[in-house]
Amino acid sequence: MTINTMIITLASVALLSSTTILATQPADSHSVVNRMAKELGLSDTQRSQVETILNNEKKKVEAVFNEEKMKLQAIQEETHTNLQAVLTPEQMQKLDRKMRQKSSSGRK
Repeated sequence: MTINTMIITLASVALLSSTTILATQPADSHSVVNRMAKELGLSDTQRSQVETILNNEKKKVEAVFNEEKMKLQAIQEETHTNLQAVLTPEQMQKLDRKMRQKSSSGRK
């Protein structure tokens, strides 16, 4: 595995982690319910039920994203540990610097 392949692999894991974090940012559920109520002509009862359903879904989705984030972090840590076993300390420092550069330039 070349250093570029390793960088791309680690960057992909980092990207997935950041995407997960962004995906857990809640949409304004109140505005979603308002829009649905207006577009679909929901009654007050339906509106309340839809709001409850969407709030429950939000909680479930957040739980899934949190679980996946933890899995991705574990993979990232394992990969880092495995690379430390193969690379010299100098190579590891160089790789870490490159990863930080890629990570910071990818989030702009």
